[in-house]
Amino acid sequence: MEHGHSDLPALAQLQQRLDSLEQTVAQQQTVIAEQQTEITRQQTVIAHQAAVIVEQSETIAVYQEQLSKADEQIRLLKRAMFGQRRERYIHSPDQKMLFTPEALDATGVPSPEEAAKLADENSAEATAATAKTKKRRARGPFEFPQFLEHRRTEYPLPPEELACGCCGAERKIISTHETKRVEIEPANVFVQVDVQFTYACPACRDGSQMATPPRPPQAVEKSPFGASVQALVVTNKFVHHIPTYRQQEQLLGPMKRWLSRPLICGLLASTAQALLPIVRTIQQQVLASATINVDETPVPVLKPDHDKTAKAYLWGYAGDVDHQYVFYDFSGRDRDGPQEILANYRGYLQSDGYAVYTSLVNESDGRMIDVACHTHGRRYFEVAIPFTSHPLVHEAMVWFQQLYDIEDRARFMSNEDRRALRQAEALPILRCMKFRFDEVRPTLRPTTKLAEAIDYMLNRWDAFVRYTEDGRLSIDNNVIERLMRPVAIGRKNWLFFGSEKGGRTGAILYTVVQSARRNHVDVLPYLTDVLRRIAAIAPTDTAALEALLPDRWLADHPEHRLEEREQESREAQARRQRRRTARRLAATPATPAT
Repeated sequence: MEHGHSDLPALAQLQQRLDSLEQTVAQQQTVIAEQQTEITRQQTVIAHQAAVIVEQSETIAVYQEQLSKADEQIRLLKRAMFGQRRERYIHSPDQKMLFTPEALDATGVPSPEEAAKLADENSAEATAATAKTKKRRARGPFEFPQFLEHRRTEYPLPPEELACGCCGAERKIISTHETKRVEIEPANVFVQVDVQFTYACPACRDGSQMATPPRPPQAVEKSPFGASVQALVVTNKFVHHIPTYRQQEQLLGPMKRWLSRPLICGLLASTAQALLPIVRTIQQQVLASATINVDETPVPVLKPDHDKTAKAYLWGYAGDVDHQYVFYDFSGRDRDGPQEILANYRGYLQSDGYAVYTSLVNESDGRMIDVACHTHGRRYFEVAIPFTSHPLVHEAMVWFQQLYDIEDRARFMSNEDRRALRQAEALPILRCMKFRFDEVRPTLRPTTKLAEAIDYMLNRWDAFVRYTEDGRLSIDNNVIERLMRPVAIGRKNWLFFGSEKGGRTGAILYTVVQSARRNHVDVLPYLTDVLRRIAAIAPTDTAALEALLPDRWLADHPEHRLEEREQESREAQARRQRRRTARRLAATPATPAT
């Protein structure tokens, strides 16, 4: 019993210790739970900070990209303002090429066929204001200065027609009809007076035997200005780029009269309408070409419901060497004009890759074949030179030089010989370029200038190689680029077209003028003669209209060939050939003497 009583305190102590341990365990579990909560919170904070760091890194990358683009734009702007405009590349002898066409051929580069699977409230107010303007007063008859020399050209009846058809007596003049117009010769202004006589028989009083010989029809009937004045105004504006307001001052001296601007603009519009048949003939000739070079340039045009100029386009279509004409079309929309002009054309279409042309080619079901321009491809690499140290940019420029050296040698070859030379020498260089472009492009950022240059060529690689398949094709689109330059120069002077009608007038007159200049024809005598003859030609008389085309007209009037301009072009071409020949000789390694 005593022993049993002695165990009770020990059990109580054990129970107390057990309770204490349970409390300690509970406290430790609470601490552990708090620590886990803190760890979870810290992990959340760390994850948030990591997300912030990632976001900041992305922002920094975007800012760096924008900074790089801004730096490139600043360099391009400085180059445009202060740098030379000539896109001439001089290869440094210290710049080594990684590959040569011969070395690349040994590596087994695949052929091109195998590698080819790659308006609002303001406008409403403007319209209302236009409607409220007073109607312009009609101009009175044109007054011819009396002090100018008057030259008379009389149109009498032939002697065999003087006899009266009724009684046989000789018919007499009973009235005279005079038609006046101003004509201009160099430093000589005169009034041309066309005199028509009306004949009648004095014995026959019924008037049935009266006759008046016809007067030659005029290009612009009832105009106080003759063909020479019309040709002068057109030549001044579309050849010499003299705006209408400057022509007012220019004509004031010889004519001693101030001609209003609407009068001159109306004369240009009526002259364009008179020349429309020959423009349609030129368009048909251009569309008969095996290859057409196309380009476009924006032109501002005024619209009555706009408070500023709207953008329109002047599209140029140049024929091949057998049809050396150029046709211009004025269109206010990007696609409608070319789609209508080229609706039935079959052949090669060479362009700079503008989306309108490529889409028309893709939708033509093989009717048109796309040909690219190596000058535009080269320009992308030339622009990339200041922005990259990659050796490919210099390799590409040297390859372009080699391609153009081949074209220089092939200039006077036949089409078959030219094609054979391109296949033998140009095609390996193009394969080398393709191999290097495919190799380097994955290593470049998409926004770099070098990547843009490579993408421009790879996206249309088949079109860039196509000129080697036909000797009639050109390596570049420079022929139409040169023919669009006068439009750009003129735009800096006359600034805009006054209306859509003015744009269509400009396209017609540019077509005739630049087609003549392309054939080295003196525009002023050519236009004067055409305007004097075209009124008597029916629009359906194709043979007579084709005789007025610049090259055919020049064959009948060789004295109006611009021989000085041709000689200047030949001398410039000879200088370029000498430079290229010297460069080829300098690049050819010397053969050691034996």
